Amino acid sequence: MKLLLKFLNLKKIKISDIHRIFVNLGPGKFTSLKISLSVAKAICLVNSAFLIGFKSNDLINKNYKNLIKLDKNKSLIKPVYSS
Repeated sequence: MKLLLKFLNLKKIKISDIHRIFVNLGPGKFTSLKISLSVAKAICLVNSAFLIGFKSNDLINKNYKNLIKLDKNKSLIKPVYSS
């Protein structure tokens, strides 16, 4: 979390400015995926932001434009929590 806050500070972005987060759903190490997804879900919950999941295979040749297609198609992971 400390590294994330340092990055946001460097880019002059506040957590409240985040409206959507793209998170890699794998393949990857179980613990790394669970931690990154948990942090992303927490930020989305606080900001009512969208959480958009993608798989590593969606980034053919590191083409991040494919993520924009996912956003337009509304391939969303939006957590729903009960109280």
